[in-house]
Amino acid sequence: MSFEDQVKMYQKYLARQPVPAIYIASGNLTSIEMFAKKVAPIPVVDKFSLLSPEDTALLKSMTWDQQGQLDYMVLTRASLYLGMADSLFSVNIASSRRAATNIGTCSEYSEPGKDITYEDGMSVVVGRSRAPAQHPSYFWP
Repeated sequence: MSFEDQVKMYQKYLARQPVPAIYIASGNLTSIEMFAKKVAPIPVVDKFSLLSPEDTALLKSMTWDQQGQLDYMVLTRASLYLGMADSLFSVNIASSRRAATNIGTCSEYSEPGKDITYEDGMSVVVGRSRAPAQHPSYFWP
């Protein structure tokens, strides 16, 4: 799915559910800047913008996967999570968030429409995955 299509899906959801700020998990600073312009005036932050210069330097010395662990820790604790269905990272976060609640992994969830694949009150997965088994309800965290 293109960047523009992803942004449109996020904008559509954000019109329905306004948020005070967005944490974006990406290592691509250009994409972060482009996304921030598209969702303005909502503030957009990332792992690099929240850290001191010393901690940013330390983070940048880590591998891509280690940096992704920081995103994972932040996103599993966010008040609301919004991710893309074609991203295994997103689906895993939604599943992990669900398992950490009293809802559990075996409860009901809703599939409210063609643009939203999964929604459980805490996490929303938008778009459609090309892999049908890549759905939060199939995951066991």
